[in-house]
Amino acid sequence: MQYQHLPTTIDEQIEFLRSRGIVGDEDLMRRWLKTVGYYRLSAYWLPWELPPADGETRSKRFPAGTNFKDIIDIYIFDRQLRLLIMEAIDRFEIAVRARWTNLFSLAHGAHTHMDYTNFQNGFDYARMFSKISTTVEQSSEVFIEHYRKKYTSPYLPPLWQITELMTLGEISMWVKAAKDNNMKDAVAKDLGLPNKETMEGTLQLLSYVRNICAHHGRLWNRRTVKRAPNIKSFRHDMDIEVNGNQHQPRNSVYNVLVILAKTLRHQSPDTTFPDRVRSLVETRAAGQMRSMGFPEDWKQRPIWK
Repeated sequence: MQYQHLPTTIDEQIEFLRSRGIVGDEDLMRRWLKTVGYYRLSAYWLPWELPPADGETRSKRFPAGTNFKDIIDIYIFDRQLRLLIMEAIDRFEIAVRARWTNLFSLAHGAHTHMDYTNFQNGFDYARMFSKISTTVEQSSEVFIEHYRKKYTSPYLPPLWQITELMTLGEISMWVKAAKDNNMKDAVAKDLGLPNKETMEGTLQLLSYVRNICAHHGRLWNRRTVKRAPNIKSFRHDMDIEVNGNQHQPRNSVYNVLVILAKTLRHQSPDTTFPDRVRSLVETRAAGQMRSMGFPEDWKQRPIWK
């Protein structure tokens, strides 16, 4: 099937929304359609759509009187939630850089990243090394320029400079590839996680969520592709799916918030992150909280008290 949809004017978009059951101030509609866009906003009015008829994927029809203001309200909430999560992930990311860099270099030397024997078989070390080498070559950071001017060997800077150029996804890959499991367990405990496996799972999950935030993607009711790792000491706070003897965290935004709250509180006992999450989420209706994976008794869970 060939794509046949044509571009539409803002006036036409407003008419589409009105014909499908959405009401609201025209100036408000015009402003948001101009500055945010019809396509991006369509992800936020999806929860209001009527169920599709047989053979339809979406009905694109709404209960009469659906208010455009309510759609904008959830859009603004999602933006606030993304900013809050992004701040927390930034703090987690910096802590990972600091602890992994310090412990790995103390154990294996300042240029441990240049020795392939420090990394496990099964990981494409050559590709990882080539990519970070290219990043260094293209970098104009002052500390990289200083290293180039002052030192001729080794040709790459030490690990504590290299990691400053890595994305969270790259750090996640390098941490997982490292052979020294005792060192990785020590890093995990410093972050408030029980072991290297849960740290690696957390890094993968947060890398995925960070990419959503960085690209301004919809987050509030998303089901994450990556699940939170199964951490027994976190179960009292998390949204857990029980299947027989199996306990598994659901792939919800709520569980991302729990992990961030637990690890930030471990690093900084006086963190305000849990309080700010609670203040923001309490503004939502019960149905919206369920869409994020919040259990009915979430306020009584230890991390939110």
